[in-house]
Amino acid sequence: MSYLVLHMDKFKKDAIRGIQSHNRRERESHSNPDIDYSQSAGNYDLHESASDNYAQAIQNRIDDLLMVKAVRKDAVYMCGLVVSSDKAFFDTLTAEETRRFFEESAAFLTDFVGRENVISAMVHTDEKTPHMHFLHVPVTPDGRLSANSIYTRASLKKLQADLPAHLQRCGFDIQRGVEQKPGAAKKHLDTREFKQQQEALDGLRSEADAVVADAVVHEALLLIGEMAERQKQEEVLQERLQFIERQEREQQEAEARQQSERERHIRQELEAVPQHRRSRMR
Repeated sequence: MSYLVLHMDKFKKDAIRGIQSHNRRERESHSNPDIDYSQSAGNYDLHESASDNYAQAIQNRIDDLLMVKAVRKDAVYMCGLVVSSDKAFFDTLTAEETRRFFEESAAFLTDFVGRENVISAMVHTDEKTPHMHFLHVPVTPDGRLSANSIYTRASLKKLQADLPAHLQRCGFDIQRGVEQKPGAAKKHLDTREFKQQQEALDGLRSEADAVVADAVVHEALLLIGEMAERQKQEEVLQERLQFIERQEREQQEAEARQQSERERHIRQELEAVPQHRRSRMR
C-alpha cells in the first residue's frame, strides 16, 4: 500500500519568478541533480489556461477582485500544493494511468480553490518520482486575498483526508498516510510504510530546497542586472549633465565674446569721432 503525499507552500511576490522558472524548466538548475533535462519534454500542464507568466496572471486575478486596500508587501500571492507518492506506487501505473491520477487530483483541487484562481497544474516526469505542482491565487469565496483563511488547520486536515478518498473512488490504491481513515487514531508507521513516505517526502524536500536555491540565484542575477542597468542609466545621465554643462559654458563664452566684440566696436566708433564732437557728446 502506498501513501499520498500532499504538501502545501505559500509564496510571496518575490518568489514567483523563481517558481515559474523551476516549474516550466526555463533554465537548468544546478542545485537539483535529480532533474533529467533530456526527459523534460515529457512534463505537462493540466490546467487548460496555464499562463507562461505567473506574475502577470496573478496580478490579473488580484485586479479582478477590485480590492479597496492595496495588497500588503508581505502578502501571500500564490499557494502551491505538491501531489505525489512513492516510486513503488508509480511503478505500478502506466503513463496513461499516471496522467489520470494527476488529472483527478487537479480536478479535485480545482474544485477546492476555484477554477478562476488556478495558475498552473504542472506535472514533472523528469525526476525520480512523478509529482504535480498545483499553483493558485489564494482567494476566499468572499473575494479576499488570504491564504490563512483558506488553509486553516482544520481545512488542511480535511483536504488531506478527502483527496486520497476521492482518488480511491477513482480506482487508485492509495492511502492518506499516518491516518488510515477519517477519525482513526494516529499510529506509528512500520518500517515499510515509513520508507515509502520518507522516500516521497525526501524527494519533495530536495526539490523544495532546489526551488529556493534557484529562486535566490535568479533574484541575485536580476539584482545584478538591475544594478548594471541603473549604473548604465546613471552614466547616461552623467553624460547628459556634462553635455548640458558644456553647452552652458560654450554659451557663456560666446556671450562674453559677443559682449567683448560690442565693447570693442563701440570704442572704435568713439575713436573715429572727431575730438570736438566727442567733447560735445560728453
